[in-house]
Amino acid sequence: MKHILFAATLAAALSACTVGTPGMSVGLGVGTSIGRHVGLGTSINIPVGLDRTRSGGNTKDGVNVVEEQIVTYFDAQGNARNQSVKGGFHRQLISKRSNEYIVQDFYSDNNQKRTDPYTLPRNRLMDFRAHPEDGTLTTYAYNGNVMQQQVFKNGKLVNAKY
Repeated sequence: MKHILFAATLAAALSACTVGTPGMSVGLGVGTSIGRHVGLGTSINIPVGLDRTRSGGNTKDGVNVVEEQIVTYFDAQGNARNQSVKGGFHRQLISKRSNEYIVQDFYSDNNQKRTDPYTLPRNRLMDFRAHPEDGTLTTYAYNGNVMQQQVFKNGKLVNAKY
């Protein structure tokens, strides 16, 4: 019995030492002993989460770009906060393209989208009232209806629908 327990423990320990599996996993193993000091077993490694900090090596300018990572939280007045607040918002980083960051804002209370994805330069990521240099910013009301659509060219508002 002691040999079987040792072999099962060894198999489980070896299954936890896998390479290439992202995040955390649980290893289950079964084994038997061959002689006094050698065990033989098999195991299965079951991932229980993904490593959301992996970015495929994209770490330009010291920023680790992560899909759907929360950049910051804002309170109801648009002030940056360290954590989610009732009646507030949060900005998620979708991806990075060249020197622009594609972000999307959400209502923190119900996780409904507040904007469609839009691009920002790095120095505007923490600015609640930031808008794209060139492109459209569509903002949604809490109930999901379109509240406004603004079109920007060279940083200036050129068209708006309310």
